[in-house]
Amino acid sequence: MDCPELAERSVPQRPLKAALRLEASVAPNYRLMIGVCALAVIGLSFAVAVLAKFLISSFEVIETKEMRQKTAQILQALDADLRQLHVSNRDYAEWDDSVSYLDTRNPAYISANFTRETLAGMRVDVVWMIDKDGNDVYSTYFDRHKGQVVSPAPRQLLDPLVRFNRSRDFATQGNRKPTQLIVSTVAGPAAVAVQEIKRTDGEAPTGATLIFMRFIADEEMERVRQTSQMPLTMRYLRGPEDRSKLPSAVQSWLASDESADDAFVWASDPTSINAFLLLRNMDGNPIALLSTTAGRDTYALGFRTTAYLLGFILALTVASGALVVWFVLRLRRSFAARYAAEQRYRVIGEQLEEDVVLLDARSLHIIDANKTVLSALECTPEELANHGVQEIFPEIDPDRLAQVARRKRRIVAESRVRRAGGNWVEAEVAVTIAEINGEHVLALVAHDVSHRREAERREREHRRKLMRVTQQDTLTALPNRLFLNRRLPAVMRRLSGSRKLLALIALDLDDFKSINDSRGHPCGDQVLQIIARRLQAAVAAQDVVARTGGDEFIVVASLMPDVVSIEQLAERLQATVAAPVVIGDDPLQVTASIGIAIFPNDGSEADLLLKRAEIAVSHAKSAGKRCFRLFSAEMGQMANEQAGLEQALRQAAARREILMHYQPIVDIPTGRIVSLEALMRWQHPTQGLIAPARFIPIAERTGLIVELGEHALRLVLQQVRNWLDAKVPLVPVAVNVSPLQLERVDFSALVFRLAQEARVELRWLRFEITESAVLQESGRLRETLAALRAKGAQILIDDFGTGYSSLSYLNQLPIDVLKIDRAFIRDLSEEKPASPIVTAVIDMAKRLKLATVAEGIETPEQAAQLLELGCTLGQGYLYSKPVAAAAIRAMLQELRCEAPLTQTVLIRALGQSRSESTAERLLARASAAG
Repeated sequence: MDCPELAERSVPQRPLKAALRLEASVAPNYRLMIGVCALAVIGLSFAVAVLAKFLISSFEVIETKEMRQKTAQILQALDADLRQLHVSNRDYAEWDDSVSYLDTRNPAYISANFTRETLAGMRVDVVWMIDKDGNDVYSTYFDRHKGQVVSPAPRQLLDPLVRFNRSRDFATQGNRKPTQLIVSTVAGPAAVAVQEIKRTDGEAPTGATLIFMRFIADEEMERVRQTSQMPLTMRYLRGPEDRSKLPSAVQSWLASDESADDAFVWASDPTSINAFLLLRNMDGNPIALLSTTAGRDTYALGFRTTAYLLGFILALTVASGALVVWFVLRLRRSFAARYAAEQRYRVIGEQLEEDVVLLDARSLHIIDANKTVLSALECTPEELANHGVQEIFPEIDPDRLAQVARRKRRIVAESRVRRAGGNWVEAEVAVTIAEINGEHVLALVAHDVSHRREAERREREHRRKLMRVTQQDTLTALPNRLFLNRRLPAVMRRLSGSRKLLALIALDLDDFKSINDSRGHPCGDQVLQIIARRLQAAVAAQDVVARTGGDEFIVVASLMPDVVSIEQLAERLQATVAAPVVIGDDPLQVTASIGIAIFPNDGSEADLLLKRAEIAVSHAKSAGKRCFRLFSAEMGQMANEQAGLEQALRQAAARREILMHYQPIVDIPTGRIVSLEALMRWQHPTQGLIAPARFIPIAERTGLIVELGEHALRLVLQQVRNWLDAKVPLVPVAVNVSPLQLERVDFSALVFRLAQEARVELRWLRFEITESAVLQESGRLRETLAALRAKGAQILIDDFGTGYSSLSYLNQLPIDVLKIDRAFIRDLSEEKPASPIVTAVIDMAKRLKLATVAEGIETPEQAAQLLELGCTLGQGYLYSKPVAAAAIRAMLQELRCEAPLTQTVLIRALGQSRSESTAERLLARASAAG
């Protein structure tokens, strides 16, 4: 580190006049350098110009070579295209059938081999067969444009081929390339293939000649373009008038001896270059000119490269000259500015608030210090020698300073620093070593970090507060799931190996949504706060209560002696929750379902223990709520099965595993079928037919019921359409609708669209909704149901009597039928009268002018009691269980919608769609039910 103060003491300063004298001595050199640079620039510019011309010429040569290679490629492509003509000619000439034709002149040979399709496939335009005496045997001409075969061929097309009749040198002609056997015709240049006719084995030459000719026209040029991947045009040189249309450079080339090369490259402009290829006839005379064009990319690249190179060299030269000039000018100014710079540095050092101290690297004595240090020590610069570095930086060890001097490496140490008035501040001290006039000096610079340390301390405190906030539930002030996820593993590690058990108790408040819906969310929040305080009061001091969701709590009981104690705690927690909660003047009854997982019995990982506690909660809810369940292996297995079913159910509709069965609804007095209920079934590929009780709850919980419901509606509409097309005496079909469908989609619009696609009127449909759907927002539900009824559909409330809906909805909603749940029908018998609920529902439906359907009728006695009470419609195994569509079709056709549904009719209908053994089992079951 340079230190201007020390330099001023040890190095004598040059006077200003000496600096000016040095400037004068440098000035002549400066002018000489400028002149040398100018000459160098001129010479370099000339050299670059010569080099540029050479480089551009080299690129032009490369460009010409590339174009010549392209002409060679075109010639090779044309030669390859014409070679097939020679192959076809050879195949026909060296063929026993051709030799036989010379003897027999059998027309079958001609009709089989020289048809329009054959000539088009070989791309042969003229065929001429001549015997050994030069007489015509056969000739034909294939007109490509008209697709006609003319035999014999016109004489003007055969005249160019007479020379091949006179010359019998087949070996010489066969050694030529296809592009060397070209003749001029009235239709343009044409390629010729000539072979002597002989047998396949090459024996018994006939002396006869077989000539194939192909015109080189647009089709041939297109094939050559595709093969060579280059643009290509051909000009037929019939006379001077054709040559006069060519560019003057090409005319000059054709007229000169250079045309013997058959290839000519000509750059017509700076952007394009042309290549010409001369085709000659067998006499060596020009017959056609092929030309191709390409962009001058190589030339452009060379031109740009040369320009860039020239510009770079010139710029480098100018920059170098400018750098030399700048360097000289810099030298002129540096001597005069050095003294002023040293003075500025000293002023700056004096104004710094940092403590700056210079030490002798060997003795560690203070050499110099800035004004801040002098003020702290309350001394003058002359008195610095009487003070030591420890008085300024008490935590800086002299051994560390000696180590820096030896290793010559910078360090940063922490130390207190003295300030004016005897105060001390925290600082970071940077210790570096520098060399001044051959002497090593240690420079110590102290930076006050007391404010930064205070800021860091406040930031750490803020982080701790933020951590507490993020791990605390804002409503109940309980720890949240984040806190639980962080602390639970540590608690489990502490208990590992001990005899104590850890109980993870999950609580879900039962039907808490009804409190929010009926009393409002503020009331629900107060309930949660009260329950939270109660749970905290009910557990031990070391236990933790956390809120992990809306109405979900977790209790971590970490020092439980046995399972019995855990069960007692669960009962105490249930009793605590079940105590009446008074909000305002009305007491509320709140219950909880509890699931318990025990460490280490039910798992050794926190996530697994939480998951198993939640599984136990779900089993507690399934058991009727307001109870607790300990996790068991059977629960885990059941949960895995449920997860597997859920994954399979997501693909069931796409795999066509969802089926629809139909159960008749009959008129009890007459036994006549009045409607059908469509029921969803799942045909699993490995587990067989899965009952709806297993997969419908999964679909409801995961939201898949919306997709499955739409799929079921499509299947029913398609089945109704099929029945209508088959003239089946149809009755309306009822489709079950989930509350989620009514909530998440515009259900009426969906029904209208699907019905229109299936071409089914809505008078053939009925829609069954559950009582839970009635609890939804009544305005939207009323509009949906009214829109469906306006199109002819009927609305049924399913499982009526099991829910909690208000009876006022029955008078407000547009509904037609109430279906009495099977739970109320099951107990009907001769000995036991109907329950008051059944009697009340039937009587209420009559007053509201609604029809009633009793579900689950299994005996004639039940049907008789319901009919006596006034319920005229029934559904159940007494009449028929849900069956496939084929059985329903047979049943409807058998009954014609008028006859009663008796056992005989049922068995006869089912027998049309099933085996006899199945029908017999159904008959036996029906007899047992009777």
